[in-house]
Amino acid sequence: MKKFLTWVCLVLFLAVGIYAAVDMAAMPRTYNGDEAPVSAYELSRDPSSYDDSNADGAAAAIVQQNLDKTHAINDVTSIVFDFRGYDTMGEAFILITAVAGATVILFKKEEKSEEEKKDGQ
Repeated sequence: MKKFLTWVCLVLFLAVGIYAAVDMAAMPRTYNGDEAPVSAYELSRDPSSYDDSNADGAAAAIVQQNLDKTHAINDVTSIVFDFRGYDTMGEAFILITAVAGATVILFKKEEKSEEEKKDGQ
């Protein structure tokens, strides 16, 4: 019964994942593939030169203030590891705990033979 439920759950997760992937593939693209108007080199040399006139407030603030506060050229890396470092560490801890728990649940212990049981007494 336990194996059956395990397989049902795995198949269910797989089906939901495939459905989500197909659904996301049908969504319109958020990036059209055009070349970015500024290079990382230019941005690292003079962050204030980045034209953020069509960006919303949060994007403009991130681009303009990132280099001064974190000294990181890559905005995504600086946000994940500098501004949200504890959150990222917590997410990694939860992921490791989930993998360890699944391993413990899915692999059962080997049963001792009768001779080993007698020797242990």
